Amino acid sequence: MAEGLKIDPALERWAAMRENTHLHFKWNSSNVRKSLFWGIAIPVGLTLLAFKTDRKWNFAGAQTKEDLTYEKN
Repeated sequence: MAEGLKIDPALERWAAMRENTHLHFKWNSSNVRKSLFWGIAIPVGLTLLAFKTDRKWNFAGAQTKEDLTYEKN
């Protein structure tokens, strides 16, 4: 019969580090670059994209063969 699970020490070390990442985190140049990119560049880029494409298309009540862009009067 089965005697139970064998414990893998490498997996236990990995799990302990994963559970305590806040204790082992250190700021370095790579972390700063990634934080600035994902925390500032992406939100600013998405905001600019949203403002640039605002009111560019009209999906409200469009029929099958109608153009989705606004008509220029």
